[in-house]
Amino acid sequence: MASTSQLIGDREIIITRSLRAPQALVWKACMEPGHIDRWWGPDGFTNRTRRMDFRVGGEWEYTMTGPDGTVWPNLITYRGIEPVSRIAYDHGDPENPRQFEAELCFEAKDGGTLVTLRTVFPTREARDLVVERYGAIEGGKQTLAHLDEYTRNLMMETP
Repeated sequence: MASTSQLIGDREIIITRSLRAPQALVWKACMEPGHIDRWWGPDGFTNRTRRMDFRVGGEWEYTMTGPDGTVWPNLITYRGIEPVSRIAYDHGDPENPRQFEAELCFEAKDGGTLVTLRTVFPTREARDLVVERYGAIEGGKQTLAHLDEYTRNLMMETP
């Protein structure tokens, strides 16, 4: 299923995708390092969790390695967690932990899950930079496509 995206106002990006997997399984794939490292990020990138404390105020520190071998340190600080429906967080790196705010929302729909990834940047310039230079919209779509594929594979593995 295809993802949709839109720019809202001058600082937001919203990307949605309908997944075939049930909401509880999608949630689990987003909250456990053994799962999230296997799908998080755009095409050609891999992750390695250094530590993850999935609770409000907790942090997920990981590295993302690009196709060219560049290693990018990342830090997510959880601001809000509503089991099976919402994860709100600040996203940055250890030197600048709050580069932007984000939230993942999960809604049971049509036997699957509608996932919405919403990011809010401090300025229009910051948003436009990640869109134009780093391909944030396409990268977000690819990330949600990886989540869709990963959770479909999990469903096939579970009797």
